[in-house]
Amino acid sequence: MARLAAFLAWSSQAPNRVAVDRAVAVVKRVLGEHGYETYDWFERQSLKNVHDKVGDEITDSDLVVLDGTTHRANLAYEAGFAHALRLPLIVVKQNGSERLPENFGEPNFLVYPPEADDEEGFTSFANRFDALLTELAGSTLGAGQRAARRSRNALGDRLSRLIDGYPTEHAGLHLISGWAATLAGQLDSGGAAQFGVDADYYQHSFASLRGWEGGRIRAIADLTDETEQFWTRRHPEEMTFNVSERIFLVDWTWFFEDEDRLEQQIELWERHKARHAEGYDIYVATKEDLGPGEVHPLGQTAVGHHLLLAEPDVVGGYQVHPARADGRRLVIERDPHRYGSAAEFYDGVLNRSSRFEPGMTAADLRREWLARTGTGRWDPEWSTNGFPRGYFEHYDRHIRCWIPHYAELVQDCATAVFREVLRTYRARMRPVELLELGFWAGRLTREVVPWAVHLNRPFYDLEQEGPIRRYRAIERTEQSARYVRELLRPEQQTGLDLRLARSTPWEEVEGRYDVVFGALVLHFLIGPEPAVDALDAFFTAAGEHVAAGGALVFTDVFGRENGQAAVELWQEWMVRNGLAKDAVDAYLAANEAMTTAVPVTRLREAATRHGFGTLVRVVGDRDLPFRTVVFRSEE
Repeated sequence: MARLAAFLAWSSQAPNRVAVDRAVAVVKRVLGEHGYETYDWFERQSLKNVHDKVGDEITDSDLVVLDGTTHRANLAYEAGFAHALRLPLIVVKQNGSERLPENFGEPNFLVYPPEADDEEGFTSFANRFDALLTELAGSTLGAGQRAARRSRNALGDRLSRLIDGYPTEHAGLHLISGWAATLAGQLDSGGAAQFGVDADYYQHSFASLRGWEGGRIRAIADLTDETEQFWTRRHPEEMTFNVSERIFLVDWTWFFEDEDRLEQQIELWERHKARHAEGYDIYVATKEDLGPGEVHPLGQTAVGHHLLLAEPDVVGGYQVHPARADGRRLVIERDPHRYGSAAEFYDGVLNRSSRFEPGMTAADLRREWLARTGTGRWDPEWSTNGFPRGYFEHYDRHIRCWIPHYAELVQDCATAVFREVLRTYRARMRPVELLELGFWAGRLTREVVPWAVHLNRPFYDLEQEGPIRRYRAIERTEQSARYVRELLRPEQQTGLDLRLARSTPWEEVEGRYDVVFGALVLHFLIGPEPAVDALDAFFTAAGEHVAAGGALVFTDVFGRENGQAAVELWQEWMVRNGLAKDAVDAYLAANEAMTTAVPVTRLREAATRHGFGTLVRVVGDRDLPFRTVVFRSEE
């Protein structure tokens, strides 16, 4: 906060000059005790450009103190200037002197004795002046009031200088006017209780909170939204001033695919804690969709989960800019009721957060997050009573705890499907037909369907048949089929004949398909520790449904000839990445078909017997038992 400054003016022509001198001395002493630097105009009144200098000094002051014992010529000018700037004004005058003019309004004024040797009277005057300054320090002379007035005066001064630069009519004046009017409109939109401006102003507004000492400041920084772009390695220090605690929201994928991004944030949080050894707590949580009982305090127009809470009643956040769909608006509101609901919202997020401590790694935060949310814990009831909807909604999180490099595996499988579709279409010059086996929670389906729609769209727009004639996907559980239908809305996939059906491979599968594919389903189709007969049965059924020259594409777990070694490495990976040992054991025990999956070598031998050539791609860690295989049928 800038220094405290007081403007003082008095007249040497007042009666009882010695009393005036003593009163001025008392004023300067008490102002000094309150931390003010005093600008005594009497000591500088010989300067030229008197009015400009007076105006500049009053503009730069927080308080104006005038002696009104005599109605000197400049008294009205100085008082009027202070009133125009809405600065606190204190008038002192000798007891018994002429009353102040009525148009002075009702300033704070104090009287002092006309006799310089009136010790009791000057002691009383000093005490009353001291008490008045103490009272004003909690209101019009508070740090916030002074900071806001200084900013207002600086803005007015800069605007005046701009205007003064155009002594005659000019287009620049109109441009200045438009900007100033827009800014004034933004500030005035919510009255005294609210202001809303472009989000770019937030950093500067927040930095000024260093002068606030009236209560706690808490905040939520939503790192999944690009609005607050200052949470980088070059983070401005002022964003941590006076904050008691801050919750950083990250996307849950940062714990898996974007671990490097999380590590960068950890470096930043380490520096925060080093700078603020005490008084600044950092929490980390994943950004969740708001539940039925959770409403952001700024309502449906809120951008992200950003939130500022400053006691006792200030709420801040971002809203969609009313004039620009891609713009952001910073909203600061003073409302005790909204503050209460905002505090409840904040506490709800805090309850699902982990406290960050120096020395923590991404693995530590992931482990805490998994333990707190139960992510990755296999419930034995699922195997007998079915899977609840919540399982499917959080499947992408669960599966990343169980399957190494899961997103990369799915993407590799989708890419292999794309490649086979284009290969077949180019070779046959006819529409291709797709069959997905076991779509489960729809992760692979959500990769392939948008690609297929995009591929078909130009042909659909020309009312011609596209490269993909139909896309059939089957899954054995009704829960899964219903969930994925709600996600993808097959009827809304323009230009693609898409059907998601409940069925068990290969039942109710009619006709032949050019590309048959699936992710993490092959081990289920073949079964645990399959004998030669089981492998032959699989390829016999596949051969009945794959068109000549078509392909089977599967990404899955595969056994090793040496058996247990690959499973042990898989177990170690799950523990290393945050799952508790008992959670790992529960998952593997419930998925025996995965721990006893067929080796690729035996699968290749069976494929060859049935006229399929085999391509194998290693995805992720070569030591782990996950691969993408492509079986191409002979012409």
